Amino acid sequence: MNYNAFKSIVSSRKQPIPLSNPLGSFYQQPQRPQPYIEPRLSKLEFPVEKPPLLLVTAMGASGKTTTARSLSADIGLPVLDLAAHKPVGDNTLTGILTSAYAIEKVGEVLQALRAGTNGIIIDGIDEARSKTSELAFEAFLDDLIERSKGAASPAIIVFGRGQVLLDVWCYLADKGAQVGVVQIDPFDLTQAKNYIDSLAAPKQPGQYSNYEQARDGVLEKLGSAVNSVESHDSFLAFLGYPPVLDAIATLLCEERNYHRVNQAIDGTSGTNLGVKLLLQISHYLLDREQNDKALPNFIRPMLADVPESEASRLERILYDRDEQCARILAAVLQQPFPRKVMDDRALCECYEEKVATWSPEHPFLINAKIRNPVFSAVAVARCVLSRFDEYRMLARAYAAVHPQTSHLLHIMRALVQDGDNIPVSCFNMLMQSCNELVSIDAPVVCEISGDSWEDVDQEEHTTAELSIYIEHPEDGEQRTLTFHSVLDMNEITLGPVLLNVRVTLPCDVHLQGIPTLSVVGDCAISARRVRFETGDIVVRPVPVPRGDLAPDCGLLVTAEVINGHSDNVTGGAGTLMLIAKERDLDYPLAVHARTMGMGLQTSDPDFESKLRRLRRILSEFRSHSRGSLAKYRAKIEHQRVLQNEIGRKVLEALLRVGVLRCDRRFYYVDTVAFDREIGITWHQLRQYETSENLERFLRSVRT
Repeated sequence: MNYNAFKSIVSSRKQPIPLSNPLGSFYQQPQRPQPYIEPRLSKLEFPVEKPPLLLVTAMGASGKTTTARSLSADIGLPVLDLAAHKPVGDNTLTGILTSAYAIEKVGEVLQALRAGTNGIIIDGIDEARSKTSELAFEAFLDDLIERSKGAASPAIIVFGRGQVLLDVWCYLADKGAQVGVVQIDPFDLTQAKNYIDSLAAPKQPGQYSNYEQARDGVLEKLGSAVNSVESHDSFLAFLGYPPVLDAIATLLCEERNYHRVNQAIDGTSGTNLGVKLLLQISHYLLDREQNDKALPNFIRPMLADVPESEASRLERILYDRDEQCARILAAVLQQPFPRKVMDDRALCECYEEKVATWSPEHPFLINAKIRNPVFSAVAVARCVLSRFDEYRMLARAYAAVHPQTSHLLHIMRALVQDGDNIPVSCFNMLMQSCNELVSIDAPVVCEISGDSWEDVDQEEHTTAELSIYIEHPEDGEQRTLTFHSVLDMNEITLGPVLLNVRVTLPCDVHLQGIPTLSVVGDCAISARRVRFETGDIVVRPVPVPRGDLAPDCGLLVTAEVINGHSDNVTGGAGTLMLIAKERDLDYPLAVHARTMGMGLQTSDPDFESKLRRLRRILSEFRSHSRGSLAKYRAKIEHQRVLQNEIGRKVLEALLRVGVLRCDRRFYYVDTVAFDREIGITWHQLRQYETSENLERFLRSVRT
């Protein structure tokens, strides 16, 4: 539906009551933000024609706040900006209303919300979730339900992104509220042109023809990927959102020689064309800053008295792509630049003084912030892949306080050459960037695969692999993004969101989420030591359409040692299970923990090795959207899974008795044969339980 249709749903029956005392975070927008290109929206879930609660989702920096403010200006409803508001809790909304309206008007306002003749637009629900505990956040949602109960048209309109908004939908629906969910769709080609024009069109009429040719040349390269309606490819749908178009507009604003723009994008081809084009635009801007601005304006004059060979070397390396990206991150973090770029102290001080006056005007920046998620992803990815530890530390620090969008995932994949490693410390930021890809019908799975802690006896560097699987409902196909690393650290940190995560590592894992560690979907972690550091642990299923069967959800942790703390655990019985040889846990984590069993007693010297291989092979599987337990053949046959000849013999035996079957791409678990031959369920095997049938099967494996 178009914006006007969406507006008509919200504005139905509305007779807004003016604010008496607007607050910094609660106000009515006087006029539409400019420029504003009206978006298209799609209904994801609409139980009634005009639901009392209406949720609006989109990926990061894709027009939610602008649409919320435009809606406020068009209809006259107030906006509650939770990003600017203090942490929410019980009666937050009611308290705001008593402050913003005259006391004699509060009763009228509450009645109007119940009737649907008044309404409130709430923006930044994801920021609100990150500031408070689960109980306080749920109390705030309960307040929304109470204030809108029985409304004949939308009384509460909530804007947010990704997983948090879908969690809100699940909670409200579980409480019996009537909730509609819509998403802001990517722009089509006409909208994309209008958006770029609103930011970059030249004021001189004589330049417009050349500008239009350059603009259309860039969009032609993007092709149908920009128009997601025609391409039906949500894997590249993010190309039609404002962050991408803002990057194009920045290129056209910075480079008024439009012929050079067309030259800059020539030669881009192949798969992931849109992502490559974004990188080419970003690199063009970075190179232009170095070659056309920094070099002639302050680097060459500064090097006038330096020997020619040294001056030539410095001209090549000073203010290069990686240095610019690192300086951008440091500036936004308000940290001093961490690296000395030259040995000559006097020259270095002169250089830093010049850069300090120049870099704030960098095209990646606006109002001391990175202009859009595309430039943010490029800056983070380049620093992550830099050879300098200082730049990598900046990238981690920036991503920790500025969560990345899915652009980082695709930009990183485009920058990494096949066979190259990335730092294992950045696995978590890539996993967190997936959160906005979750929708009611697009599963995302994240797996970190390494050697098992049970198989590695000595401290040594091993390899690890991050695989992210994104399934798309349009064609049922699954896209896979894979990143390789050397496990050169003793502990990696994961959180605050675990989304369908499966982790097997020989090192320690630190699960951190302040104030909340969110476990979404079916998650499992196996590591030498697992340490919890969080306020709340919240376990939820991945949202599914109303009436569909909810998939498995929970967190299974198996480790040699489990310790740490959590203040609260929210989730159904059995959704959190902690199994360890040693544990040091207080309430409430202690309630969910048990000691790892000793297993079966046998005189077979290879029995424990066969049992470990069997458990590792079968633990690799996970429930597939089509209802079966499936896994890529390459994953099962990998050295880290089979380890040795014993592993290969166990795999052959599983195929021989029918527990496993395979085709060209996948192995599958036959659950009937599994029950018959193993004697326990797949879940019980993962939890280190055993049976007589299991012992009998392993004895039949000849090594």
